[in-house]
Amino acid sequence: MNLKLKAALESALIAAVSAVLLVILPFIPVLNVVVFIWPVPFIVLGARREPWAGILGLMIAGLLLGMMFHPFLGFAVVILNFPLVLVLSWAIKKRFDLFEYIVMSAGAVLLSALVFLKAFSWFMGQTVFEYIASSIRQFFASNIVDFSRMIDLYAQFKVIEKHISPGEFAEVVIGQLEQFVPFVPSMLIIFSLIYGTINMLVSRMALKKLGYVLNGLPEFSDWMLPRGAGLGFMAMLLIAYVGSLLDLRNFEVVFYTVLSLCSFVFSIQGLAVATFFMKLKMSRIPAFLRAVILAVLFMIAPTLLMSLGILEQVFKLRSVYRRMNP
Repeated sequence: MNLKLKAALESALIAAVSAVLLVILPFIPVLNVVVFIWPVPFIVLGARREPWAGILGLMIAGLLLGMMFHPFLGFAVVILNFPLVLVLSWAIKKRFDLFEYIVMSAGAVLLSALVFLKAFSWFMGQTVFEYIASSIRQFFASNIVDFSRMIDLYAQFKVIEKHISPGEFAEVVIGQLEQFVPFVPSMLIIFSLIYGTINMLVSRMALKKLGYVLNGLPEFSDWMLPRGAGLGFMAMLLIAYVGSLLDLRNFEVVFYTVLSLCSFVFSIQGLAVATFFMKLKMSRIPAFLRAVILAVLFMIAPTLLMSLGILEQVFKLRSVYRRMNP
């Protein structure tokens, strides 16, 4: 069979199966997390064949979802995954190193998110935040009776001091959400890093299972930021901080974004350092239990891990340890 025809048939088959799974999986407990790696089959197909095959499968899946449910759903599925499938399919074939994989995949996801947000505003005639605010107002306006009963109950138990109307309560909720707006860019960047990296790693695992020869990547315990990255982050943070002090337009958002990104990246490096030393000093503990301990540590003590990551960047703790313990 012609290779291009075979790739096209594989694209159609994978698209059909993936479209069905995208509809079913969100309603299955535990398995619904698989939706997070939904682009993987298309990335694997693009890496094994050619990037166009993965893109073709993605577009067929989007077309099927658009016809079965709503055109915007199909459009959203394609827009949100097109750059990631294209970039990772190409990058895996080119055998880049780990840092290049992470940057390219995160950049692709971030580009998808920005394009989607712009497309949403064009399609709906309002921004995402305006849409959310409108939905909140509509929800409380259409549930006045239930809301009034709830407010009366709160008043009886002295939870609130005075009666509040549904419209007033909706504005309070919207006002609370507005406080998180400066953090949206940093949340988008961090999500892009996580989502892109997970899909890259899972795609590589799947390709290895299929016998595809890949370049080796360092273990997580050996992962570190490139030389000079620490100074680069510190310089960006200083510039953003000075800009916010001078009340320059949008520099407060830039400062929050850079600060959140620095905290997250150095926390991940600190987690890698902790993994390195736990492997050496706690080797008798099963790897799964070590992973659980590290996950709990990441959730309850991110500042400690961030400090450890910064110390690693400055003093090269793992390199020092290796030299002292050859």
